[in-house]
Amino acid sequence: MAVRVDHAVINVLTGMDAAVDRFRALGFAPTPRGHHSLGSINHLMMFERDYLELVGIERGATKVREEIASAPIGLDGLVFATDDARALHRRLRAQGVPVLDPVDFSRPVVLDGVERQAAFTTVRVHPDYLPGGRVYCCEHKTPELVWRPDWLVHGNAAAGLAEFVVVADDVPTQAERYARLLDGVPFLPTRTAGERCATWDGFRLSLMSRERYAARYGAAGRARAAQAAQAGCMGALAVRTRSLAAARSCLADDLRAGRAVDQGDRLVVAAAGLWDCVLEFVGPGQGAWPDA
Repeated sequence: MAVRVDHAVINVLTGMDAAVDRFRALGFAPTPRGHHSLGSINHLMMFERDYLELVGIERGATKVREEIASAPIGLDGLVFATDDARALHRRLRAQGVPVLDPVDFSRPVVLDGVERQAAFTTVRVHPDYLPGGRVYCCEHKTPELVWRPDWLVHGNAAAGLAEFVVVADDVPTQAERYARLLDGVPFLPTRTAGERCATWDGFRLSLMSRERYAARYGAAGRARAAQAAQAGCMGALAVRTRSLAAARSCLADDLRAGRAVDQGDRLVVAAAGLWDCVLEFVGPGQGAWPDA
């Protein structure tokens, strides 16, 4: 398949109201609340080709999506795009990639006063194969209901996903497994020990040892990363902005309060104040990754 990142997911469990307020304060413009047929809720921060999703569980809900309810809070999902989920499922199984059965679901979207159903089919990789979070592929059956022009404008000038960081106990093995999932995309060592990465279309997937992750993020890092053991975790997400100045303005309160750090070419929001998710903002130019 042509490798395309579709979206990244932050699990906020039952804290959705506070999470949406927090992301608005960071300069994002979340979409209206969605209610999945599986029993979860979400808000999206839409970009031109991909998006960031807040997912959670509604308080008092009678139907609860177990894979969300049982997952840890924080960065919890890396999703790749596919045009045919069932064909992909057959191919991955034939190639020895353990995947769960395809899942069909939907959520209502109201446009111009008319309710329509945004529909999806997903194929999840078995969690024992790629531990640390949910990795899956998503077929959008109604993309016109997800990518709307009025949902693409954010006060922080966010324009797309730039990097996704996975903390792994065995980086070479995880690199081989991700490469198999992604049709052989090469994961190359960086100049820094304990890290391999793959890059395409301005996006980078970085696999890091716990030591490398701690060296890069320090006190801003995800709290559970130090306790990841062999399970690993999803450690950080970087969003590309068309204007670091716009992002810096939106993050002014966080910068003053020490919840975010200005590193010049990037702004780093600490995990402690953001549902255990390190969130970075990088500028529009290439080469914004440290130690590439």
